[in-house]
Amino acid sequence: MKAIQIKAYKTPYAVSEVPIPKPGPGQVLIKIAAGGFCHTDQMVLDGAFRSPLPYIGSHEPAGTIVEIAGDVAGYKVGDRVGALTASAPCGKCTDCKAGRETYCDGQRKGKGITTDGAWAEYMVSDAYSLIPLPPSLSFPTAAALMCAGITIYSAILRASVPPRGSIAIIGIGGLGHIGTQLAKKMGYTVVAVDVKQDALDLAMSFTHAPDVCVLAGEDIKEVLERLDKVKVDGTEGKGYRGVDATILVSDHPESFKTGAALTRKHGKLVLVGQPAGGITMTFMDLIFRDLTLVGSLMGSVQEAKDLMKVMEGGDVTVHVKQWKPEEAEEMRVEAHEGRSKGKNVVVF
Repeated sequence: MKAIQIKAYKTPYAVSEVPIPKPGPGQVLIKIAAGGFCHTDQMVLDGAFRSPLPYIGSHEPAGTIVEIAGDVAGYKVGDRVGALTASAPCGKCTDCKAGRETYCDGQRKGKGITTDGAWAEYMVSDAYSLIPLPPSLSFPTAAALMCAGITIYSAILRASVPPRGSIAIIGIGGLGHIGTQLAKKMGYTVVAVDVKQDALDLAMSFTHAPDVCVLAGEDIKEVLERLDKVKVDGTEGKGYRGVDATILVSDHPESFKTGAALTRKHGKLVLVGQPAGGITMTFMDLIFRDLTLVGSLMGSVQEAKDLMKVMEGGDVTVHVKQWKPEEAEEMRVEAHEGRSKGKNVVVF
């Protein structure tokens, strides 16, 4: 089969011919229609996770089940599915026992990270991580949701904003442009922040457009005044200026400063981005304004299934640029140089 197989770190993506994999007990073979490109894929290519070589990239798969091995309940050949990165949790560690399976400490495998992923004509997945796809959802769109979509959806849930509250999202790229729509559809007042005007223009073109758009560098006092005119305070945030929570998708150090300035007293910052330079929060914000900073990893299988129900209405748009496998390196360079809008997806 055709696959984008990485044989050495920090080398250009290239297509190889490799054997079609065989599913083991409790696994399925998926004929891949689309596999998304994510910031994590660049990190894997750079050797950040010390992935065993060679490996097939992409942890955002979508396709059709063509073979089932062993006892796999609830699925049949022909089913349209996506799959999350991680395999089944160990069920024994402290987090598993507490219902926090996403943070399982046990031995786990990650598609496109420690095992072969979605940039191939076929991919093996354990049944645990399969996500049934609504008939209305295209494969390229579904692929983008298997990491970007579920990650930002889970971050919105992690923000724990009360009904009719307010959320800011800093970084309106692959995750952020989905997140602004989801947050708006969930009933929140939404602020979109980005360094690029065209990213904000894209967000404003959707059915569920943000209430306020902020170009990085704007005067925060003026932004808060604009927000005051549209915000409907949640129960906990009533009487305070700023949003109830800010989700930091951008890796830029300035995003922490901007996020803190936008967030109300006693509010929350949710970190999704992975800034190489570390976290740059001041003690004044954390102590005197009582801001809470939490991290948010990819969501659970159940959250992903819930997200599929949210997407069934067809009114949340995932901006996808499709690429052929032979164009993967061109795609990576475009994304690395910051020229991408929305999500990049390799189609097979």
